[in-house]
Amino acid sequence: MSKIITDEIKIDNILSRGVENIYPDKEALKKLLMSGKRIRLYCGYDPTALTLHIGHGITIRKLAKFLELGHEVIFLFGDFTAQVGDPTDKLALRKPLTHSEVMKNLGGWKKQIGNIIDLKKVVFKFNSKWLSKLSFAELLKLSSYFTAQQTLARGMFKERMSQGKDLYLNEFMYPIMQAYDSVAMDVDLEIGGNDQMFNMLAGRTLMKKMKNKEKFVLTTKLLEDPTGKKMGKSEGNMITLSDSPADIYGKIMSWPDEMILPAFEILTDISNETLAEVKTELQVNKVNPRDLKMQLAREVVRIYKGDKAASEAEENFRRIFQEGQKPEEIKEMKVDLHGDQDGKIGVLDLFVVSGLAKSNSEVRRLIKEGAIKIDDDKIVVEDLEVHLPEEGLLLQKGKKQFVRVFKK
Repeated sequence: MSKIITDEIKIDNILSRGVENIYPDKEALKKLLMSGKRIRLYCGYDPTALTLHIGHGITIRKLAKFLELGHEVIFLFGDFTAQVGDPTDKLALRKPLTHSEVMKNLGGWKKQIGNIIDLKKVVFKFNSKWLSKLSFAELLKLSSYFTAQQTLARGMFKERMSQGKDLYLNEFMYPIMQAYDSVAMDVDLEIGGNDQMFNMLAGRTLMKKMKNKEKFVLTTKLLEDPTGKKMGKSEGNMITLSDSPADIYGKIMSWPDEMILPAFEILTDISNETLAEVKTELQVNKVNPRDLKMQLAREVVRIYKGDKAASEAEENFRRIFQEGQKPEEIKEMKVDLHGDQDGKIGVLDLFVVSGLAKSNSEVRRLIKEGAIKIDDDKIVVEDLEVHLPEEGLLLQKGKKQFVRVFKK
């Protein structure tokens, strides 16, 4: 069993870097960690998608820091709760999932997190082990510890009611189920994004009532765009842990400059001194924000994909954007011409089936903007039909999106 590390500098960093709140308070948790006692902590992840994203990575990396101090860390698969759906920040009911869909989703998760947490030391659990066995009487008992007023006080429930939208009883039960996870595992600490605060504090309440035990809650800051929207699956702007190094790098480079400083704080391990320097450089315009963003992108890719991948991603970005060259690896796909013996296809259909555009109207807009090319020739006519030769055609959208298409 690992020795407990009580290095005050490391503990202070864990309890402050990228942290939004600690309940009941930071000093109480610090005192516990400095005592040398091994604590049990967890974060739960509902497998509602095939891949985790960089927002999950924030809490997973925080778990890894506690693991390095020698504490017992649980990565909880919410295979039961995922079937209900977390209503947090949702203005409509989540689509129900079957257990087989949930298990399929989490199939590749361990591989995705292997670079950021020690898979041999972390404990993996499934909350169906206890939630699926609760009797109706037990569920009623758990419900008796909470009031309807407490649940209705949640912001998104208030908004739904103001809009005349339905609230379902199973959504009311979700915080209770998450709360019971803490009791079932008898944890000392729960970690999660700040948007999970309500659910995690419900676990704190239940732990006090059922076990007369103080459970700590640590909420992390959220990765948000300048409008305050969370960067994640629901907003369609997420970086997934299965994205290629080049895609991660490129997506970060597309972020607005306002995200540079908070992203450095919550996504990387740069020192607090370096973080302060970045803040100063941004405030007094000492450096081009693009250069800082490249530093950020390289660091994030390094954390999730390794040093070599980070170097290659940066080289790829420089080649495409700064030197105007094409990427070394270009996606290839075959196109069905639906029996056209001449091997021709309309340019609108071609860009839609290639995945570079979602609709004909988008292609028309891109043509007007001069944003698409075929074999380096800018397309200016929307009713153009092109011949698809055996060697294929290189399609380009904007400066960085390429697909080579061949006849099926």
